[in-house]
Amino acid sequence: MRRHVRFLSLLLTVILLFSAVFNLSAGGKKEAEKPTEFKMGFMTSLSGTFAAVGETQKMGTLLAAEEINAKGGLNMPWGKVKITTSVKDDEAKLDVGVRRFRELTGEGINALTGTVWNPMSAAINEETKIAPLPYLAGNVPALDSFKKGNPAIGTFSVAFTPWSIGYLAGASVIKQMGKKTIFFVSRADSWGSTIYEGLKAAIAEYGGEVVGFAEYPLGNVDFSAAINKALEVKPDVFMACQFGGDAIAIFKQAYDMGLHKQSMMFNTWTTNVVGKGIPPAALKELYALNFYYYNLEGFGNPELEKKAKAYTDAHMKMWNQPPDAYGTISYMAAKIIFEAVEKAGTFDPVEVSKVIKSTTFDTVKGKMAFREDNELLGDYMAFIVKGKSKEEMKDANDVWKVTGSFGGPTTLPSLKSLGY
Repeated sequence: MRRHVRFLSLLLTVILLFSAVFNLSAGGKKEAEKPTEFKMGFMTSLSGTFAAVGETQKMGTLLAAEEINAKGGLNMPWGKVKITTSVKDDEAKLDVGVRRFRELTGEGINALTGTVWNPMSAAINEETKIAPLPYLAGNVPALDSFKKGNPAIGTFSVAFTPWSIGYLAGASVIKQMGKKTIFFVSRADSWGSTIYEGLKAAIAEYGGEVVGFAEYPLGNVDFSAAINKALEVKPDVFMACQFGGDAIAIFKQAYDMGLHKQSMMFNTWTTNVVGKGIPPAALKELYALNFYYYNLEGFGNPELEKKAKAYTDAHMKMWNQPPDAYGTISYMAAKIIFEAVEKAGTFDPVEVSKVIKSTTFDTVKGKMAFREDNELLGDYMAFIVKGKSKEEMKDANDVWKVTGSFGGPTTLPSLKSLGY
């Protein structure tokens, strides 16, 4: 009898223990399904070659988060959820970037934006195949990352790939400006070679000819050899794909050597950071492509102009300066992620990625949606800008004026060419 009682007592203890464990597990799972914060990861080159551009990306990302938090947070099925942001510096070094990304995933981030350097975004795409999460690059990522089978489930490009930069640059100077002969200065990496591929595609479509070619590594400071060749060839357009400090150097030298007197100066991709670094006398001779310019007054699309003013006002209020192009890429990336999370009703990366893939987003550049290859497509993919003279500038940030735009399906490489 005593043994029977002892057995029943032991059995009751076991049942109570299992019940407690089950309740704790269920409760933990219940809590996990209702997180109290959304952790937004941000990583870019806040030091090194691209530091100035990286700072603008950070501004755009933090503004996007602040706009949601000012309304109480994300609207989730279980209530409002605040956004917190974890910022990391990849120092423009691949090994550092991969370590920083793993630190962010160790912190439990729910999504990532940022990255200014093309090879870094390719590395992060590979990392997110191991640690899945929505990753919308704040730069122009590598074309190879979007070939069939290559993008991770959560990897999307807000600002297309370098191929589109080349195509848009070629279409702009040939179709809209009536220029036919081009001297092209490439960068000795995938950025330069892929832009050149896009340029050749535009030439094949619209006519035109490359009459001179030169190539330099990232960080080059002397472009006089290429400029001298162009002075001999006399092309309609002197086109260079250099970015950041390299772009400032090449167009300052081209102006100093008098190339602007015989050829149009054209930078395939620019920002305000670049524009402010070029002397005004040289800047006023320069045309370029820009992902976004904050002042669209008089552009001809009232809705887009209204969006630009509201966005610029918010950026000025928070940072005391207007948004720049790469800051806008990161801003759009973060806003898309936040909207997709709300629509998905969960932080689950697979479900959020499905929503990103299937939604038309109303952005500062108008309505846009992702193609099958995860590249964002819309009617205003890039703006054609011209540098302002010193007399035209209202202030230090007023460096460009918008003269046109390009958009639509042809601005992206064909899905067939990417294996779809």
